[in-house]
Amino acid sequence: MRTEHRTRRAGAADTARLLGTVVAPVLARGVILRRPLPTRLTAWADTDGLLVSTLRNLRERHGPDPLPVDLPGRRFAVVLSAQDVGRILEQTPEPFSAAGTEKRGALAHFQPHGLLPSDPKDRAGRREANERALVPGQAIHPHGDVIAAQADQEASALALALRREGVDLTWKRYTASYNALARRLVFGAGAAQDRRTDSLLRHLRSRANWSYLAPVDRSARAELLERLRANIASAEPGSLAAGLPDREDAPDQVAHWLFAFDAAAIASYRALALLTSLSPGAWAAREEAATREGLDLPMLRATVQESVRLWPTTFVVVRESTGPIAWESAEFEAGTGFLIFSSFFHRDSSRLSYADSFEPEAWLDGRAAADPGLVPFSAGPAVCPAQDVVRLATSLFLRALLREGTPRRTDASPLPASGLPASLDHLALKFTIDGGKS
Repeated sequence: MRTEHRTRRAGAADTARLLGTVVAPVLARGVILRRPLPTRLTAWADTDGLLVSTLRNLRERHGPDPLPVDLPGRRFAVVLSAQDVGRILEQTPEPFSAAGTEKRGALAHFQPHGLLPSDPKDRAGRREANERALVPGQAIHPHGDVIAAQADQEASALALALRREGVDLTWKRYTASYNALARRLVFGAGAAQDRRTDSLLRHLRSRANWSYLAPVDRSARAELLERLRANIASAEPGSLAAGLPDREDAPDQVAHWLFAFDAAAIASYRALALLTSLSPGAWAAREEAATREGLDLPMLRATVQESVRLWPTTFVVVRESTGPIAWESAEFEAGTGFLIFSSFFHRDSSRLSYADSFEPEAWLDGRAAADPGLVPFSAGPAVCPAQDVVRLATSLFLRALLREGTPRRTDASPLPASGLPASLDHLALKFTIDGGKS
């Protein structure tokens, strides 16, 4: 039973520490689009490790209930208990809305009519449309064979280019190939070279980092919508967009898919670092890539989930109360923003024996699923509807790349079997693909 705590509000010192060691590094890196220099600096400073220690200290001193934090004109509550993470995400969108003030302001730049910022009256229809195309709940998408063929082609082209040029695999080269794969998955092979759409989306996402503080670039937004509509209209059979119902808001749904695939690129590139690590799990996943045929690659899918657990691509999950909410030690008014900092729960060694280790088996034996604090793709009614197709596409791409040769890190020593760093700068990772095909 929870104990009563007299101090149930972050004081000035706690608020300053939260802003300095938790909130500022998250905002500096960019919530919607990563900023390169802050990403490198925060990894060097290990700000994710500081985040975990700061929130653990707050939980020890104030108890596990959400901790109220008052800022000028806005009230937040920092979630400190894994059980409360489960409660909040399961009770979305009522009484915990996924369409909070800051989120609506950010997504208005490139997908104001997307699923995430939707009001309750629009959410059901948009959710159904997304699910028809993305088919959540199935590890293997109905068009899995098409996805596999595209993953094989992009991985083969990437490896061939690296061998011809005699260069290492860098983030720039990797993300260019992965983004081309994402466009093929969403629209078909004809969109593989449509870099202009990606460029527009990145521009708008960079403004979205400022949420409602930056005005919407309406000209770029209009051009993006026009290109998305054209790509959807010409979507090839077997593509994700071809399965999307004909709706006025379809471009906004697709804009979010492309946004999500950008995070998947980061997760999969870090997964490559895990696959070259000294962990027994890395050997098992590489063995699966070498020997297992078909589309079902459980160890590689679990490797992607571990990558997102260890180094979340969504730094903070935000829910906003739609009415007064009572906890044992406090009551929260309507409009309170509940902040779930993913790294804290994913790296909480007081709950997880494998907090700082690469343990893909946890996603296969039920341990991770039983922990409400592990939310690599969110959870509850607002869980990411693309999580299964992203894991499928990424596992197939990684298998195809591994079959082109043995990856080896060249920027640093392999990651250890345990004691993995709390921060990992994906921009700095480099690999060779040894023993590749001739």
